[in-house]
Amino acid sequence: MTTTRPDLVLTSARILDPATNTDAIMDVAVTSGKISEVGEHLDTSTAGDIIDLSGRWLIPGMIDTHVHVGGELDGVTDPGTGMRAVVEAGATTVVDLGGSMERIVNGIRKHGAGANVAGLGMLKPGVTLPDDDPSPSIVRSTLDKALKSGQLGLKMWGGYYPFSMDVTADIIAACNERLAYVAFHVGTKSSGSRLDGMRELPALLGQHGRAHIAHINAYCRGSILSPAEEIAEALEILESLRGRVVSEVHLARPNFTRGECDEDGNVRMDVARNCLRLRNYPTTREGMRKAITDGYGSAVRQTPSGLSLVTGAEGVKIFDDGDSVIGMSFPVNRADTAFQLTTAKRKDDSFIVDAIASDAGVLPRNVNIEQAMNIVKFGGLTPLEMAQKLSFNPARMIGLTRKGRIAPGMDADLTVISPEQGRAVMSFVAGEMVMMDGRAVGHSGKLLITNAGETAAARYDLPYETIDISNSLLYAV
Repeated sequence: MTTTRPDLVLTSARILDPATNTDAIMDVAVTSGKISEVGEHLDTSTAGDIIDLSGRWLIPGMIDTHVHVGGELDGVTDPGTGMRAVVEAGATTVVDLGGSMERIVNGIRKHGAGANVAGLGMLKPGVTLPDDDPSPSIVRSTLDKALKSGQLGLKMWGGYYPFSMDVTADIIAACNERLAYVAFHVGTKSSGSRLDGMRELPALLGQHGRAHIAHINAYCRGSILSPAEEIAEALEILESLRGRVVSEVHLARPNFTRGECDEDGNVRMDVARNCLRLRNYPTTREGMRKAITDGYGSAVRQTPSGLSLVTGAEGVKIFDDGDSVIGMSFPVNRADTAFQLTTAKRKDDSFIVDAIASDAGVLPRNVNIEQAMNIVKFGGLTPLEMAQKLSFNPARMIGLTRKGRIAPGMDADLTVISPEQGRAVMSFVAGEMVMMDGRAVGHSGKLLITNAGETAAARYDLPYETIDISNSLLYAV
């Protein structure tokens, strides 16, 4: 029994805690931002607040290990517009994969909705690197700069800014040397953002390398083999690297890319070229305009609440007005691929792909919980397995030892799901409500940093928490 007055008691919820295999109707007491008690029929007589969650599911706060809330979107949106969007989708902790720490901090100040936010430094030639062939010393100085700014490590965007095999391997090695987090959107100058990029992973990681492999389903769209064959091979590759990679799948049909064309009218980005080839459009400015006209490609437009997707003549006008340097989206993420990769298991019943993420934020595809609930309804995941993919495994991936569980002493980060509506309807961070009925009600946010970023974090004048990446699944196995 608690010996202090709880600030909050959540009653009669269906508790889904994969860490203890708990699936039961119980109450949860919260005191000073921590879970203080979990059990049946807790005493609520001294509680500061009581919320009846009858008929609702309660999972550890959703952790999205792949969002974009601080990225450089070519001026499309102001920093951090996605902060509220991720909270409104049920997230309590997010990891920005490849943005600016300045933009993350400014976004929290301007749009913060109470979430915990971590970031990885973006590797972009001409911006964070002098060119696309950085020396080992430049790679390490760039990593040190990212860590000192408060970021957890680095993200390589192989589908946009690819490096040679040697440079890519060196970036991974540099992060591993410093126990820094490293995420990889696959693809090098020798491959693409496809299955061929996945095939390079064993050589890039060598005998001991470790990395987070982003959105596995993005490499299984049928660009090289049939989707079924690509899924099977991608899973084989991940299994061959078991214990040295962590990975995630996103569940939204639209992707996000860039429409930028060079001076000769050719599409620059590998991801955008792949999308056009899937429907036999030329990989040119005119091919892009035709795809938008036909409704296959969408131009991304900023709105007060985030971004919207525009097709047809209006979309072409946005594309032309931006001289092609705009955000783009194509409906290329296959439902069958996402389902199979999300549910794929080993013989020991463990998941091959660790987590469900969104690759969203400001992008209009924060559907982790909605789509995961659809998989549950279909029978592909149990409710406990859904909580494992949304909360417990993501916490382990980053090394958040006090999150991802519903147990005394854990952070009171919690997400409430309505099974009837199939979505998150309430969320708490450190016991404070940050979302209610799909509307963000929290403010500010907390930075998640490593020891190297403490000096910078103190200057930001925001709450922060220091985490130890050596505890992450990336390095602890």
